[in-house]
Amino acid sequence: MNIDDLKSGWQNAGGQTHNEKELEMMIKIQNHPSLKKIRLKLIIEAILLTILLFVYYDGFDGAEKPFYVNALLVASAVMYVTNNLLGFFLIKNPIHAANIKLALARQVATLKKISAFSMLSSVIYGASLLLFLTSEIVFTQRKYIILAGLIVGFVLLFYYSMINWQRKIAHFKTLEGEF
Repeated sequence: MNIDDLKSGWQNAGGQTHNEKELEMMIKIQNHPSLKKIRLKLIIEAILLTILLFVYYDGFDGAEKPFYVNALLVASAVMYVTNNLLGFFLIKNPIHAANIKLALARQVATLKKISAFSMLSSVIYGASLLLFLTSEIVFTQRKYIILAGLIVGFVLLFYYSMINWQRKIAHFKTLEGEF
């Protein structure tokens, strides 16, 4: 971009006028499309995990499983949902600082912590779900193949989640570097 393009853009800027209500809607972070997607994902996951916790005892023979397996499944599901809620509220309320560069640096640090705890809670939840599903089972070759498929599926989901977090953090690092 050369200086003439910049001058032309500056002179043409501000041609539109917005009323106060439109401006207020633009600056509200609750209206951001990414937050709406995260909120929808959070609601769906919370509903599905709540349904799982209500039906696992009877529907998946939780009564026949050892107590520690049931407790681990419930605790890990609650930890997973709590982590998602915590992450959503931390992202929803941006960090304020003396300048934008410092705010972005703090946001990157916060996102790194959220991602680490998110990945940890996902691994714990996945492992406890596998432990629950496989406890008290006599394995055959077919069941080992199914278990291997479940493990591969969990690893792929974990990998996708890790890549997604790295992409988000890299975006904020890029923004920080531009200042």
